[in-house]
Amino acid sequence: MIDSHFHLWTEDNSTPEKRAERASQVREMAETMGVDRICLIGDLGETVEECRRNNEIVASYVEEHPDLFYGWARANPRWGDDAVAEFERAVEEDGLVGLKNHFGPGDICGSDMKVSNPQFFPLAEAAAEMGVPIIVHVGQREEPYPEEYPTESYTEDVMELATRYPDLQIIAAHIAGGGDWEYRIKNIQHQENVYLDVSGSVTDTGMLEMAVDYLGADRLVFGTDTWFLPGVGKLLGCDLTPDQKATVAYNMEDLVPDDAANKLPETEVDRRRKEIRERFERAEEPVADTVVDANAFVGQFPFRPVDADPDDLLATMDEKGVDRALVSAAESLFYRNSHAGNRELHERLDGNERLIPVATIDPTYPAWEEDLDECIDEFDMRAVKMLPAHHDYDPDAPEAKELLDACAERDVPVVVAASIEDQRQRHPRVVLNGFEGMRSKYFSDDQADAIIDLLQASPDADVVVADAWDNAARIARETTQSYPDGVHLHNAVRDGETLFVLDDLYMFFPHQGAEIVDDVGVDNLVCGPKLPFRIFDAHYVHVEQLPVDDEAKDRIRHGNLASILE
Repeated sequence: MIDSHFHLWTEDNSTPEKRAERASQVREMAETMGVDRICLIGDLGETVEECRRNNEIVASYVEEHPDLFYGWARANPRWGDDAVAEFERAVEEDGLVGLKNHFGPGDICGSDMKVSNPQFFPLAEAAAEMGVPIIVHVGQREEPYPEEYPTESYTEDVMELATRYPDLQIIAAHIAGGGDWEYRIKNIQHQENVYLDVSGSVTDTGMLEMAVDYLGADRLVFGTDTWFLPGVGKLLGCDLTPDQKATVAYNMEDLVPDDAANKLPETEVDRRRKEIRERFERAEEPVADTVVDANAFVGQFPFRPVDADPDDLLATMDEKGVDRALVSAAESLFYRNSHAGNRELHERLDGNERLIPVATIDPTYPAWEEDLDECIDEFDMRAVKMLPAHHDYDPDAPEAKELLDACAERDVPVVVAASIEDQRQRHPRVVLNGFEGMRSKYFSDDQADAIIDLLQASPDADVVVADAWDNAARIARETTQSYPDGVHLHNAVRDGETLFVLDDLYMFFPHQGAEIVDDVGVDNLVCGPKLPFRIFDAHYVHVEQLPVDDEAKDRIRHGNLASILE
């Protein structure tokens, strides 16, 4: 696989030895995940001179590790002729394969300009004349994002550039980077010189399949945007044929200029495509270990079609090797009276033993106590789900504590979750509590503070925290670990279990798994790929790559969750 989109993000690149440190880390990760080449993206810099040094650094990586790296050039269109000159120099002298344009206002990464701006056209003309591609940061997000990031390029800007320069090959970056990916796919479907890279943090089911339906596999380019583990996992696990996946995996090689010094021979690309095709075939085998999804759903979702009735979910579970799933009603996310969804869930499941029913309770809604009693006593639901963002209350609201205390009395665990989808692609008339600004799908730092307060206030409840992102270590420390704090001893630890969904934690690279194990602990982790909304492999890869033995992985796959359900 050729990763078209990988940021260098290395503090010291001053010597071959320092560069070798990053190259060694990336090589180990790439070999583990089956990636052959990485297209590096360096910083832009505030001046032409800084930009040149940054381009030369990327070129040094390519020269020193030619079997691993290609490199993108950077140039700020606001520099006019100097930008064009530096871009041409970086391609012709440094051997970089094309231009990366990022909007990034106010930082060293971006040019703060849409690609439809006439000031950008000279760089596009230079790329077309040299026969090299441009990879463009693209979004497609609803308000208030356009107001906050007014210079971010959208597909309309890409289309204007592509129609103006039909010989220019343009990669519209990170279809999975937040925003309306269905809109983006349909908007460029007939523009043959525009490609999509599949990078980004979004792992929605159906995304890559729709892109292939509209564009064909030849116009999809593999990339990670440095989200390496989920980036590889989403291509492994999407519902495309092994041939289609192999095509996507190596399309970037076709865009690399023929005169690139380390371009792979066509026969070598064919050999590697065959090898990766065989890996994609093996990836279709279901997981052999016992796996339980802690945060799954069934029912109707209002914003896009999802295979979320019980039979479809069970078929997906069989395909992926998921044995059981804690399922709540998708309708309860948006019903004013969430309990109506619980009743529908009870009817849908009809006692299916593999689908463990979870009651969605809104503690700010009247008679929630009666709803809880009905769910536990009559419907035999085994857990409760809290969705404070969807039901418009803060996680530490007094009503939330009352619900946790009630569940603790009944010995019923509670799953606290943030959002079912990335909010950068939300419906323009739906804004969730705590997701008013440039937010994606995880609990914010402030919301994590509120969760800490909630867990401390209700120490006996067993709680699974989903969507914790990079706050899991802090939540675990403040609620489950005894430690000295100055002259004080912080030892007010909870009696109830506190578990975290591993799939939602901040883990791009395998080494971050070691940090999660150290800071959170294997006994506090569960598996929760959020079927059927997300691609299973893009999340289960976190379990596969965690640096622990099989016994510890089994606790994450099912054991830790089983202990609180029993």
